[in-house]
Amino acid sequence: MATLLHEYWENDDGAEFAVVRERNDELRPVLTPNARLVFSVLATSWHEAMQLQYDRLDYGTYDAVGLENYIYTDDEAVQQQEYLKHRNDS
Repeated sequence: MATLLHEYWENDDGAEFAVVRERNDELRPVLTPNARLVFSVLATSWHEAMQLQYDRLDYGTYDAVGLENYIYTDDEAVQQQEYLKHRNDS
């Protein structure tokens, strides 16, 4: 089963929780300027990731009423691993 890294970033005006992807990293400075990484979680699906986020933030149980659970694929995991290999290269 594929597992993807997710990150929770926050700034003085809000927060962002997302799968680590190049596009999300590109958009963060625009959407969440001066954001700080608060925590990371590994999950096999979006619902699992959301529940892990809720656990960390002490929000209780994630209620995904009406939303299908998206299970991550092996292809997505491979793509993320390839991106993570060069993510912090400058």
